[in-house]
Amino acid sequence: MQAPFVDPRPLYETETPLSTRVGVFGRYLVIDAASQRLFDGVTRRIAGCSPIVDIGCGVGAPLLPVGPTVLDRQDVIAGDLSLRQLQSISGDAGRPSPNLLQFDATRLPFRSASFGAAVARHMLYHVRDPRLAAAEAARVLRDDGLFVATTNSSSSRPELQDAHTEAAADLGGRLVERMSTNFDAESGGEKLTGSFLEVHAEPWAGVLAFPTVNAVLDYYRSTAYFKMAFDVEADRSRLAGRVSEILRARFGDGPAPLTVGGAIFICTGPIRADNNP
Repeated sequence: MQAPFVDPRPLYETETPLSTRVGVFGRYLVIDAASQRLFDGVTRRIAGCSPIVDIGCGVGAPLLPVGPTVLDRQDVIAGDLSLRQLQSISGDAGRPSPNLLQFDATRLPFRSASFGAAVARHMLYHVRDPRLAAAEAARVLRDDGLFVATTNSSSSRPELQDAHTEAAADLGGRLVERMSTNFDAESGGEKLTGSFLEVHAEPWAGVLAFPTVNAVLDYYRSTAYFKMAFDVEADRSRLAGRVSEILRARFGDGPAPLTVGGAIFICTGPIRADNNP
């Protein structure tokens, strides 16, 4: 049964939650050697393409170190549905504004067959129907174009998810599906096969090596399932306190690692509406 779709727009009225998560992955993500080779190889493959469209660019840096950041190259055109995310990039450190556009991933404002590569990194689960976004990515790619999509596994961060579920149940909070279930490592491939002739799923795995439970809680407060558990800030504060108790019972005062993983989908052979049989 399909999980209910969680509309992400209220969560991205400011750039803070996404910036927090990107920062956490940048500081604490530790991956195995196979995942590092995968990230490096995919990044090199994207780098060999031009121009590139970054679909759902967020705050300008990807959650995983795969492909360019928005300010890396002049031939990257990046966009997001959230105007606030785009504003956070254009004001970054006084650097010249990159090629930024506000757009919907299901209605890209580009001519067909105009890009060498398209990337959608940890964002397709934000689209109500990821198939529509995949079809648009295929439309704007050249015949030899490359599409790369990254996402989480449905079982990622079980230590935190279990603590959240227990705490929300204890306090009478609202339990919602994590956003990534709309396009995760397990289900994402079949949502891409209608738009690309070749879809390869490559798994990645690692650990968010948080030094303390307090560091985990800073990350936890940026998640959708925390923010949507209660409507009142005081109730969310109680929820964070209960999650803290559960995590401290498990990890004590030392490091609090969270298991993470997912998939990179590498897609070629774009199928466009005008060349469907």
